[in-house]
Amino acid sequence: MNIHQFSAGFQLGDAISQEMLEIKRLLAKEGYQGKIFAENVLSSDRRFAEKISKVKIHENDVIVYHHSIHSKVLDFLLQYPNKKILIYHNVTPENFFEPYDLRFSYLLRKGREDLEIIRENFQHSFAVSNFNLSELIHLGFKHAKHFPLHLNFQKWDHNHIESKVKTFHFPSFLFVGRIAPNKCQDDLIRFARTWKSNFGNQFSLRMLGFCNPDQQSYLDELNFMISQLDLQNEVKIISYVDETMVKQIYQESNLFLSMSEHEGFCVPLLEAMHFQMPVVAYAAGAVPETLGNSGILFESKNFDQLTKEISKIFTNTEYRNGLIYHQNLRLDAYLKSTSILPLLEVIKS
Repeated sequence: MNIHQFSAGFQLGDAISQEMLEIKRLLAKEGYQGKIFAENVLSSDRRFAEKISKVKIHENDVIVYHHSIHSKVLDFLLQYPNKKILIYHNVTPENFFEPYDLRFSYLLRKGREDLEIIRENFQHSFAVSNFNLSELIHLGFKHAKHFPLHLNFQKWDHNHIESKVKTFHFPSFLFVGRIAPNKCQDDLIRFARTWKSNFGNQFSLRMLGFCNPDQQSYLDELNFMISQLDLQNEVKIISYVDETMVKQIYQESNLFLSMSEHEGFCVPLLEAMHFQMPVVAYAAGAVPETLGNSGILFESKNFDQLTKEISKIFTNTEYRNGLIYHQNLRLDAYLKSTSILPLLEVIKS
């Protein structure tokens, strides 16, 4: 028996791709072999994943499908009678992308419609957050279960508990995530303008992430905002390169700030905790669930009020240390909650 994993795309650094790699590693420890396949795989990543045209599925093989958007992968899988397992990562609402990328918006709309097809053709279903699980239950997935997203922080070669709380001469804000309308990097730039007005130019904001070439117009809009608001020296957009660079930027930053308005989980929140960064995030989607009782959540994008609240993190050491302490507790609790056993149970059933 092989356990093959499938997704619309594979890109090293992407949350779903990281999840597939970690599941593959954990299944291998249990004696199960299998490969990762996707419709779109960058040539640089083909040592980790193959295009679906290369797949060979045998009678007893199990199919694990990670769903987040419509692609040819689902139709490809439906032709096989093998046991099929869904892992649901959420589908971003299409309206975020309509002003920038109509094709992508269409794929998201179809991706949500695909859930009804999956419900009727898959034997088992999991969701990586309770937020996502509630969507499946609402759509009639009767036996869907929560399967916490697997994270591998060993790649960072960094022990978060033993690290000292960061101290820097000035605020260094960071957001990690795709350059995409639902991530609301435009609101991060508006925040930067307000911070500069209130506290001066001794700060930096870096936004690290990959931008889909079809959504270049959103990236152009962000760059135009940076120029028009005179933030060229303070705000930088950095294209994702590799994990080494990501680690360096996490280590150089001292506060993680998210304005994202839709998240099915949001892995960078926990990555930031790992690197001892206070996390401040807009309370949207699964973000409150991922943070647990840690970090700082805000429900209104009142930037004047938000800058005042965040300034306490840099002026009150006891307050900052308390945030880090509770984030460490949350991160440890989350990492202990993950297990491959629920997936193994349905594979063996």
